Amino acid sequence: MQAMAQSPFGQGDLLRVISFNLRRDFGPGRKNRWEVRRGIAADFIRTSGASIIGVQEVLPRMRQDIRRLLSGYSIFGVGRMMGKNPNNDEHSDIILKNAEVEVTSYKTFWLSKKPDTVSRAYFAIFPRICTVAEIRMKQTGRRVRVFNTHFDHICWLARTLGVRMILEYISKANATDPLPTIVMGDFNARMSSTAVRIIREQMHGYNVHLQDVYGFLGGSAGNTYHGMKGKIRPKSSPIDYIFVSDEFEVVDVHIDTQSRDGVYPSDHYPVMATLRLRGEPASL
Repeated sequence: MQAMAQSPFGQGDLLRVISFNLRRDFGPGRKNRWEVRRGIAADFIRTSGASIIGVQEVLPRMRQDIRRLLSGYSIFGVGRMMGKNPNNDEHSDIILKNAEVEVTSYKTFWLSKKPDTVSRAYFAIFPRICTVAEIRMKQTGRRVRVFNTHFDHICWLARTLGVRMILEYISKANATDPLPTIVMGDFNARMSSTAVRIIREQMHGYNVHLQDVYGFLGGSAGNTYHGMKGKIRPKSSPIDYIFVSDEFEVVDVHIDTQSRDGVYPSDHYPVMATLRLRGEPASL
């Protein structure tokens, strides 16, 4: 487990965020069923110190467990099928620590040509969604805009469309209400992929600049997907990302590889970033 760096800033200056694919509950493997992992996942979130957690692959019954196990937290988002398949309606939700942050507005949109209704892009196997929330930091009164998403695992065209839709949303939102921005999620794509390079290398025409928090680590970030095997490949590429706008200073980045008695909370390692908002806090 990588040690967290000590920050020179006070806690009021900091915002800790996590991107965490919780792995939907399926398959016959009893050791890796959600009922075995849910307590480990909840304990990690609770002890992480994170105020904002973007989770992916959350089924309705998993969502109920999160609500039950994480008192003092709220969860926002809707399923990609809008409840039409109540047992298999996957969410990409945003979880908030109530003592530190609050939602002022949120919505879920589809990564397709019809973003306001259940729909698929190109040759994507499933509908893919992004949840966006405008969040107020209670201690300083400052607001941030957070996007949490899960891109298609098959079609690269669907992934690039998803990236461009999120960038377009940021651009339009900032035209009327500019806010510091965080984009996170399971991109199902390596750093060399078109979808990731569009953001990292500014390969788009929008007035949006986002930095990859892995830049804080220098060199290679290593893998975030491990398939419940706990392998660590330092020279490999992640598929889970956190990007932040220039208003943020990246204080620390941590890929958490811990397990409990050999059981991992997910087949993805959670990615955690500690951020500091530049400039003076807004007046309360």
